[in-house]
Amino acid sequence: MSTVLDRQSGRGLAALRRLAAARRKPECCELCAAQLGQEHQHLVDRESRRLLCSCDACAILFDHSTATRYRRVPRDVRDLSRIEIDEVLWNSLGIPVGLVFLFRSSVTNSVLAVYPSPGGPTETSVADEAWSEIAALDPALKALSDDVEALLANRTGGARRYYIVPIDECYKLTGIIRRYWTGLSGGDELWEQARRFFERLEDCARPAGDTAYA
Repeated sequence: MSTVLDRQSGRGLAALRRLAAARRKPECCELCAAQLGQEHQHLVDRESRRLLCSCDACAILFDHSTATRYRRVPRDVRDLSRIEIDEVLWNSLGIPVGLVFLFRSSVTNSVLAVYPSPGGPTETSVADEAWSEIAALDPALKALSDDVEALLANRTGGARRYYIVPIDECYKLTGIIRRYWTGLSGGDELWEQARRFFERLEDCARPAGDTAYA
């Protein structure tokens, strides 16, 4: 059953609001208080799903870390245009919209699907069988990093585009939808902002299977 994200999972959005507000004052690393530039690293608190702003020196301490509370969010975006998810498999997820991201939580050891809405993100669990079918479509999906990477699907307006993205990019998209949504269908401004978001992803995406930290 789908439920509105609780406070823990909503903290990712709160972190992004802080990022926007920070344009008016220097942003600081939340671990060592070093001043940060507009573009900087993020960490994820695995338990609360909260995003933390981090300097490079602190972020590297949690690079590929699985034994600590925090995990470094990678910066690379990978294009999965080579995969196809047919209608039967997609409908088995029970997701009523065409924009969704899926990731595995190391805390619950389950795959979660999160899709944006005017009232905020909505979360549902993904059946193990359905995720296994999706992950079998590409080796990169089987190697998806828990907590910090997600499969982002864009199936709006006839699109069938899939990406592996850092989890903070997913929360950025969620914030765009919540900020710009108007009326019943979202409005022209919302979809223009979403188009720009995906254009930016396309510009920086690398082929699946080629990974790197910025």
